[in-house]
Amino acid sequence: MANMQDVPFIDSEQIYLRELRESDLSGPWYTWLNDVDVTTFQNKGIFPNSIEKQTQYYNSLINNPNEVVLAIIEKESGKHIGCTGLHNINWVHRSAELGIVIGDRNAWGKKFGKQAWKLICDYGFQTLNLHRIYAIVVEGNIASAKSAEAAGFKLDGLMRHLLYKNGKYLNAHYYSKLRTEL
Repeated sequence: MANMQDVPFIDSEQIYLRELRESDLSGPWYTWLNDVDVTTFQNKGIFPNSIEKQTQYYNSLINNPNEVVLAIIEKESGKHIGCTGLHNINWVHRSAELGIVIGDRNAWGKKFGKQAWKLICDYGFQTLNLHRIYAIVVEGNIASAKSAEAAGFKLDGLMRHLLYKNGKYLNAHYYSKLRTEL
């Protein structure tokens, strides 16, 4: 069961999202970015991550009105299995970039990512009154592409050679969803 100190910010059947806390820094969060399988399709994992670097990142989020990053918690176990957020929020144009990582390998394949996409989008559109949420999905990341489509995102185009990882350039698909498409 979930930790009674956790206050779900947004929840679904199997997961809930809550604020990130300083105590998360001593958990598995920072190690996910050192796992080559977790970061295969991300612009992370190029340089080693440490608790110190994760602490700097955490501190950069505090009081930043252009970033909302939340912990993904599995309800049954109470485990912090990933993070999702809205990044680079542009309050003038009412847009933001969706980001997500399911860092706990044991949580893969259980559709937690799809649930998190829906929750963070609902929050962005309904609470933050965003007009557009976009996501960049690296070519080959089938799980994220399926999550984007399941959340009602439309494929806008291809971004050629967006990332350089493991000695090669990777293309990415650009997806977006408009508030009017709810």
